[in-house]
This record gives sequence, C-alpha cells and structure tokens, in this order.
Amino acid sequence: MKTFTSYFLSVLLLTGFICLLPVKSRGQGSDTAFRKEFDQFYQQINQEFDAFRQHNDSVFLRFLKDSWKEFEGTPHPIPEAPKPSAQPVYKENGVVPDDLKNDQKPKSPDQDAIPGTEHAVPEKESMGSFTEAGFFSFYGTPIALPLAGGRFPYLKSISRQNISDYYSLASRSSELLGIYSSLKEESGRYRLNDWGLASMLFEASKSYYSNVNEQVLFTWAGLLKNGYNAKVGYSNDRIYLLLPADILLYTVSYSVNNTDYYLVEPGSVVKVPETLFIHEADYPEGKTEFSFRLTEIPKLKFREEKRILKATSPLSLSLNKNLLNFFSNYPPCDLQVYFTTPLSESTCRQLDVYFDEMLKGRSDEQRLAFLLDYVQHAVPYLTDKEQFGRERYLFPEETLYYAGADCEDRSALLAALIRRYTSLDFLVLGFPAHVTLAVNLNTCNGDDFLNYKSRRFYHADPTYLGAECGMAMPEVKSKPAEIIYSNF
Repeated sequence: MKTFTSYFLSVLLLTGFICLLPVKSRGQGSDTAFRKEFDQFYQQINQEFDAFRQHNDSVFLRFLKDSWKEFEGTPHPIPEAPKPSAQPVYKENGVVPDDLKNDQKPKSPDQDAIPGTEHAVPEKESMGSFTEAGFFSFYGTPIALPLAGGRFPYLKSISRQNISDYYSLASRSSELLGIYSSLKEESGRYRLNDWGLASMLFEASKSYYSNVNEQVLFTWAGLLKNGYNAKVGYSNDRIYLLLPADILLYTVSYSVNNTDYYLVEPGSVVKVPETLFIHEADYPEGKTEFSFRLTEIPKLKFREEKRILKATSPLSLSLNKNLLNFFSNYPPCDLQVYFTTPLSESTCRQLDVYFDEMLKGRSDEQRLAFLLDYVQHAVPYLTDKEQFGRERYLFPEETLYYAGADCEDRSALLAALIRRYTSLDFLVLGFPAHVTLAVNLNTCNGDDFLNYKSRRFYHADPTYLGAECGMAMPEVKSKPAEIIYSNF
C-alpha cells in the first residue's frame, strides 16, 4: 500500500520536472499540454490520496470502538528540592565583600508580573450556527478560520460507541477537514511546534463547542487528520486528551502499546482520575513522536509589557505579554526544554543594543565573566514556593519578566546569553538541590571544575552571588553532578 509520503513525492517530483524544463521548449502549446497533463495527474493523485485517507479511517474505525481498555496512570511530579531561602553569597576568606552586603531580594513577589489567561476565547453554544467572521484569538493573535455553513458532529453522551461515532462523522466532514488543514498551515505560519498546533486546535474548538468534551474530541480528530497518533481517554463525565512526547512531561502518563501518552489539556490544569478507559487502536501512518521542544519562538502578535532589570546600568525591556501567556500555559517539561529554548527575536534585538556595547572588544572568557556577574545581580533571587506557591520552571524570556528567579531559571537565562554572545561550550549540572552551569575555558580564576569528554569545564554559577568562574557553592563543591544538557 502506498503511503502519504509516496503520494506527496509523486506530486513534488512532477512539479519539479515541469519547472526545470528548458524555457525554449515550453512554448504556449507545449506549456498547455504539460499543464493539462499535470492537472490530470494531480487530480488522479488527489483521488488516490482521498481513497488512501478513507482507507486509513476505515481501518482505524474498525478497531477503535472495540479497543478500549482501562489503564492506570503513572504520575510524574516535578522534582522539588529544598532551596536556600536567600541568595547564597560568596565569602572571600569567610567574609562577605562590602559590595555584596546590600544585595537583597525583593521584599515580596510582584503579583502584577504573573501572566494571566487573557487569551481565552468566549465560549459559544454547542452545535450553533457557524460564525461568518472566520477568526478566533490565539494568545492575542487573530487566526483565520475557513467559512463554514454546516453543522459539526456532536457527542450524545460519553461512551466508546459515541466517541467512535464522533470520529466517523468528523473524518467525513469536508468542512471540518478543511478547517484542520487550514489550522495546520496557520501553525506553520506562526512557527508553532507540535504542542502549539494542539493548543491552536483546542482554542479553535471553542468557536464551535462550549462543552469541553467536544472541544477535546475536535482537537483529537484534528491531530489524527494531521498525521499525529493522539489518543483520548474517558472517566465518568470527562474526556481527556492524551499525547505522546519527545521529552518527559511532569504530568500523568499511561502506557499504551509500549508508548507513554501524557494527559494534557491546553490552557488548564485538570484533576486527573486514577484510571482511564483509553483506546489501544493506533491511527495508520500516524506519528507517535510529538514534539514539546521549542527550537524557535512562536510568532505571536506583540502586546507590550515593560520590565527594567536593575544592574550597574539599568536595562529597559519591552516584552511580549502574549508570548509570556503562551509560556505560562506550557506543560511542565524536563529541564532540557528550558535550556534549549531561545529568546525571542524582539528581546534579542533589545539585548543586543545593551550587551554589544558592553562586550565590545572582549574575549569569550571576559564576556562570560561579564554575563555571569550580570545575571547574579540583575535578577533578584526568589524561590518558586515564594513566587508561585509551587515548583515551576521558567523559560529564559520569563526570567526576564518575573520579579525573581531561582537557580535553574537563572541558569537557563545565562545559558541563552552564553549561546548568543560567546562561542563557548557549556554543561548544565544538576545536584540534589541545585542547578548550575560549567563552561569550557582556557583560563579561570577559580579551581572548581569537572572533566567531561577529556575537556575541563569550570563552574559558572549565576545564583552564587559574587562568585567568579571556577567558584562552586560549598554545598556542591566536589560532589558528583548529573549532566542535564550540553550545547555541543
């Protein structure tokens, strides 16, 4: 049986062949003949692909309603470790230097600095008439929806048969398929990763359904039709979205067909039941890898939020509140995600104006020393418990926004700055109650280092106030470290 890839390649190869024909051989008659031949081929391919897609739906539906089993979830709580209540300060010969004695954290968290959920779309009546104005809001960004004139499938009640019936109707709705295809295209235009697409589908569902169960089914069907092997599970009166992941998520997972599926719901935290009935049927040709990594920043409409970082020379930043809301609703992930996510283009341009002047003419080692000192002093120290009431990892952009940050958040910000303003290789080091960096340097003032792949990496701790490169906190000095991430 042909695959989707083979159909796509057939169209691509013929299109490329036509485009590469010599110009002189493509006269009007010749061009018309080729165009006619191409149109006929394209129509045939579309017909074959529709048949291929219908076959996949038929196979999936054949097994869907009879493949439901009860699964017990495995919780993955975000690691919590005791952290210092105040920022650790380097003591030279047991004495705190005079220039560090006045460094204090904020008296209380800046509550105005906590992003809300203003992006939520007003809910509409389930199964009501479709709006003619085809737009909805995705984190403050208007997203186009194809015009629709019919009615979508609805969920009569929660049962395996009714869920199967929903997908059967959805997979045969030309209007719904058009919307799913359009949203996939829009997600690419706005540089969304797989999780961004799922979030966009969920927000779009609110334009048609007020019932959260139907919103989840709309999202699930949209992911299946866009090539992802998503699943749903149900318990009592709720249906839940389940996604595979390319990284550990700190939520509840269910092992189905030897693959972990994580319970997530865009924009909200749900109460997770002990067990779920989940379908074992996989969608043919569906991808089981679903990416939560952010290799590029979503291109969302800019809504200004000003912040000032207080250091020797204050830095004023205009941040995108819509982007911050997107980060705020991101499922908690393994730390690697936060250390590989870049800063936004807008923020980088502002930082360049500030740091390019400060770092002009300096070596990589001198640049690192400056950046390390800057993060130590410009970002106030606050534990997650103080600021959020729970453990929470921050993206580098968020660390620039909130009132303060703890060790892993400051390290993620310093890593982003090192990556942008130096060519140095670094490691992210994990200890039972601390996260810091180690950087490969030729020379260093301190002598705390570790060897990795026959190279020497010196501690560069953005939490240890006043400490220079090669100076580790006493609590982690000489202790074995877990290598969480390396940038090389």
